[in-house]
Amino acid sequence: MNRALSCGSWSAGKLAVSFALALAATCALPPTLDAQDLYLTNARLVDPEVGQIREGSLLVRDGRVVGSPETAPAGFEGPVLDLDGRWVMPGLVDLHTHSYGNMAPGNVFDGVGTEMVARRMLYAGVFAFLDLFGREESMFSIRSAQRAGQVPGADLFISASCLTATEGHCTEYGIPTRTMDTPDEARAHVSELAREGADVIKIVYAPTGNMPSIDKATLAAALETARDAGVPTVIHINTWQDVRDAVELGASAVTHVPSREPIPDDIPALMAERGTVSVPTLAVETDFPAFVTEPEVLDNPMARALTTGAILDAYRSEETRTHVAESASRAAVRHTNILAAVKAIFDAGVTVLSGTDSGNWGTIQGYSMHRELVKLVAAGLTPWEALAASTTGAAEFLGLSYGFTPGDVGNFLVLDRSPLEDIRNTQTINMLIQRGRILDREALLTPPAGS
Repeated sequence: MNRALSCGSWSAGKLAVSFALALAATCALPPTLDAQDLYLTNARLVDPEVGQIREGSLLVRDGRVVGSPETAPAGFEGPVLDLDGRWVMPGLVDLHTHSYGNMAPGNVFDGVGTEMVARRMLYAGVFAFLDLFGREESMFSIRSAQRAGQVPGADLFISASCLTATEGHCTEYGIPTRTMDTPDEARAHVSELAREGADVIKIVYAPTGNMPSIDKATLAAALETARDAGVPTVIHINTWQDVRDAVELGASAVTHVPSREPIPDDIPALMAERGTVSVPTLAVETDFPAFVTEPEVLDNPMARALTTGAILDAYRSEETRTHVAESASRAAVRHTNILAAVKAIFDAGVTVLSGTDSGNWGTIQGYSMHRELVKLVAAGLTPWEALAASTTGAAEFLGLSYGFTPGDVGNFLVLDRSPLEDIRNTQTINMLIQRGRILDREALLTPPAGS
């Protein structure tokens, strides 16, 4: 028997009190089950793709949007849910993470690993995330297990390795990574990662930095090989000259924003002309001071739910406060340069997409996606533009289709308040729907068996 048959029709006015009881009665489907059918009524559908809110219904079949019929089809056996005017938006997507867990000053580390991070991400409304460097064999193994239905949580996408120069950035963490110093080595590594099924190729190109870097010829060979294999490239950069080189050579995306100087006048137009995507990672670049000096940021219930007390306390230590105070003037300059650069890039027509670089100081995995939205709006994007960068646009970069068009994946956040009135309202999550399945959100915080 389809367990959804016992669910009947719920009123969202009762959800705050009785939805937990419905879950206990098995109306919600565990994250490991297949896609489901679902009919939502009395919803406010927040559609970033077209920049409109539409009031009405939504039908999901086998985990994908079918349409918006006025009533459920005859014989429909899935749950029918009256949302009582709540807001429904597509799932969030984080295009830059390191999913080993959260880290804070003083080498404090919660070390929960990728499987638990996938659960935490989904708890926060992040339905897909791109890991841009971990233990290669483990990354492939976890992704395979997840796609076989064995690992619940947000959908994992991977670069697997981080391609860098000998003793370059990524080699300092004690995690094995691929190094390349010649065009031939670049071609060999990119070809192998493409054959193994990496979702993107992540490359470090920072010849103007303080660590060894691949040269321009090696970057060119890596990019050409990735293009021939049909795999997108994400380039970690350090300066605006690094950006210029990567864009001219055909990078799919650059990640991070140089902060030492204002953006040169030619960069926005060059990126727009070449179609290069920007993943600025505003959370990791600018949010660390806020973690320390703005108590409400870490007093947030979602922040507390998604890491440990030791991580939170590390930001409140006297040593950390002193460090932030001493670097405040430099941080203010960086903050100004970064936000101005993002606005200039966006205004030039460059596609800006969300990524947090979570796993580093100044981030909390899952929660920092909501902080990224706040920062994008602070940079001058409208709430609609920030939502598109963090949902439909970011999903498209991974080859996913999120939204309310027939065929889109049925991944949604149900919110108690409008994210258009205040972008922070993306945090007012009432319910999560993954591929048409209504999730037991709190159960996602339970570590996987054997961990």
